[in-house]
Amino acid sequence: MNEQPCQHRGLGRRHVLGMAGGSAAAVGLASLLGAAPAGAAPGATAAIAPGHRPGGSDKPLRFAVVTDTHINLTNTQSTTWLAQIYAALATREPDFVLHCGDIADTGQPDEYDRYAQILPDALRGKIHYSPGNHDTRWDPTAKQLYRAHFGPAPYSFDAGGIHIIGFDPSEVLQEPGHYGPGGFAWLEADLRRLPPGTPAVLFQHFPLGNSFYYVDDQPAVLDHFAGYNLRGIFAGHIHREDISHFNGLTQVAMNAVLNAPVYYWVEKSTDGGGMPVLQVSRVSVAADGTQTEVPLSTMPLTGTGQGRAQRPRQVLLGRVGAGVLPVTVRLTPDAGSPQVGVQPYPQAVFGGSSAPAYQALTADGDRFTGTVDVSALAPGQQRLQVRVQAADGTWWEQTNLFTVPGGARDPRQRWQYQMPGAAQGGIALAVDAKSGRGSAQQDSALLVAGSSGGQVVALRTDGSRVWRAQTGPVYRQPGADAAGETVFVPSADHHLYALDARTGHRRWQFDAGAPVLGAPEVSQVDGQQRVVFSAGQGLFALDTATGHQVWSVPDSSFSSGRPACDGERVYAAGADGYARAYDARTGQQLWAYQMVTGDEHHLDLYSGWDAVVAVGGGLVVVATVSNAIALDAATGAKRWTVSGSTMYAPALILDDATCLLTTEWGVLTLVHLATGATIWQNNLALRVFNAGVVVNGDTAWVLTVDGKLIGVRLADGARAGWLQHSLVYTFGRPAVTGGMLAVGDQNGVVHGIRLR
Repeated sequence: MNEQPCQHRGLGRRHVLGMAGGSAAAVGLASLLGAAPAGAAPGATAAIAPGHRPGGSDKPLRFAVVTDTHINLTNTQSTTWLAQIYAALATREPDFVLHCGDIADTGQPDEYDRYAQILPDALRGKIHYSPGNHDTRWDPTAKQLYRAHFGPAPYSFDAGGIHIIGFDPSEVLQEPGHYGPGGFAWLEADLRRLPPGTPAVLFQHFPLGNSFYYVDDQPAVLDHFAGYNLRGIFAGHIHREDISHFNGLTQVAMNAVLNAPVYYWVEKSTDGGGMPVLQVSRVSVAADGTQTEVPLSTMPLTGTGQGRAQRPRQVLLGRVGAGVLPVTVRLTPDAGSPQVGVQPYPQAVFGGSSAPAYQALTADGDRFTGTVDVSALAPGQQRLQVRVQAADGTWWEQTNLFTVPGGARDPRQRWQYQMPGAAQGGIALAVDAKSGRGSAQQDSALLVAGSSGGQVVALRTDGSRVWRAQTGPVYRQPGADAAGETVFVPSADHHLYALDARTGHRRWQFDAGAPVLGAPEVSQVDGQQRVVFSAGQGLFALDTATGHQVWSVPDSSFSSGRPACDGERVYAAGADGYARAYDARTGQQLWAYQMVTGDEHHLDLYSGWDAVVAVGGGLVVVATVSNAIALDAATGAKRWTVSGSTMYAPALILDDATCLLTTEWGVLTLVHLATGATIWQNNLALRVFNAGVVVNGDTAWVLTVDGKLIGVRLADGARAGWLQHSLVYTFGRPAVTGGMLAVGDQNGVVHGIRLR
């Protein structure tokens, strides 16, 4: 690692959107800020920077941990406190420093500029980073900016006989954490190569287990850790201190620098029996530099590990009948006298915490039995959470699968298709020329899905693959032309790709100069088809046949949503708080409506940056995290407002007479399009995000973020069947054709579901 003096120069918000995502940029800025490993490829193992004292297992080790610094230009308190902390740390000469993320408040260039200004020379090359959701969610560069400054993740390094892993569960454009199959593959490869008995410590933004559900696939995370000697986790995100001992490890969730001038000091030492441990203390730093240290916890590096002895020998789940699940848990004879509790996994908790509601099982020696009421769960595969807790407060927790049977009105899962990365991009409909000759040849629907792993596939409605193509990472739903013969794929590699829908062959590609994180809209303008999309701060209109640029608006404002077009005007909403209309022929701005006011920080978080615009009946419906707003399409004058966070789930205009609005909290409201007056309302009490709602006949099918599919009748809003189709989060927009619904999840699985 380089420890050269900082030569970091300011990068404006617009300038950084055009940065290349390659290794040259990563090496340059990352080495200046002291990232680890500087410029290395994801999955690399880093050596400690020169001047550090990693040594072997018998060498001393002293390091610090900070989290949630939330640097921004509006509230300077955290900047002041972090400067105090870093000055204090420089005097203690730690071997290294771990930062558990949310370095900046919105992940924008000016915030990273400010962070670089307060980083003392003595700590350059010593700080290792793992990003938080605030570093990546509102970043129009799709993590390119973060990686250019701080290097890629995940990565690992060794110090003092301990293997240290910096993991990155953060997701582009999304709030919670996710490991996914790719993350698990990296983790397995990294841990498998360690010499037997080597203790490992992980640092990341989100805490795991306990009452925390910030990482949606954390049951699989804990299962993976169970086979290795993971001893500790350092985490942030919750902005408070929480020490827990479970599954053989000690987790230290830390207070935020945003709250107080505190850091955490860790030293390798020995316990009373001479066994190696990490001693963890909290250190408060006063304005005059005085440091007050309070011991917090001990992290054993050898032995069975805290809570590991409570691991069940066997968990037996019976068949669900009359809404009841029989449960038997068997322990090892030497497990002591623990308490054994079970609860249905709180699947509906979205990126948050949930107070445990474990039901105690009845003990009979080493056998614990009982039944669990699962009548409120959706049909499909579900999970039971099992906790075995010892008298000393340590515990083992795990989840086990079971199935809830469905009824005659419930959808049925028919097939699954696995993609690399997350199937976050949504599903587009195209056409497929089936075999046959002359009049016997017929076109049928193709389901086109893109993934964050850069793969695009076309599937028939039976789940069979027609073709597969490679692009850059895809985070939003592809579009298709009117005939369904060309598919337009937005990619974070700065390109919009036009693919032949029948073969997957590339017809053309357009370099937008920035990650294409918005979904494309295809429409007719004067008899010519145009594809309109957002990339970086720009809005582009291309000829669908050639990919030639018809017009662009360089400073339209960042959007990861989708514009709309009625043939006369293009309508878009963005991160600057405005909805705008442009001439569909020239791109000239016709009107602008200010949806949200406030400083740049407020706009970054609460504007219409993720809105899918809907147009119909002479109105344009836009949304923020506070309201749905109907504007006159010709003038931009406001017609009505409906309160609620309706930005993430797209509004659906039905037959130019009604509009279906869905809030992120699962409130569905059917309104008169002309007036906004409510026709009916149904509160599903479940979180709904970008996947949103799709209509099939007389039913709206709602895709909740926790993997449920719920039918709602358009006539009156009544429930009409449901299914638990996935156990990880769902953000990609679905498609439906011929009674078959297709939707992707964050594990990269496309699910084919028959709708009754």
